[in-house]
Amino acid sequence: MVSRSPQQKIISMLKTKKIPKEFSVKVVDCATYLSNKCPTKSLNGITPQEAWSRRKPSVSHLKIFRSFGYVHVDDQVRTKLDDKSKKIIFVGYD
Repeated sequence: MVSRSPQQKIISMLKTKKIPKEFSVKVVDCATYLSNKCPTKSLNGITPQEAWSRRKPSVSHLKIFRSFGYVHVDDQVRTKLDDKSKKIIFVGYD
């Protein structure tokens, strides 16, 4: 595994996925979130989140950065002929 600085991770995410600079804050948030779930040498192979909470973090919910998905549109904000879902692009975690 190649160790990268936070700045290198952010630049890599912006360039490889062709993300506009306007989304750089989301990219920084996502890179930080992912870094907290990755083991580090400075913590003897445990994750920062594990060091803080003393519980191993789950990674089962992780998605591919800039992947496509669909979100449900509530009945109250659409008419009968409108689509029930809207296509979205995943750019980070809340």
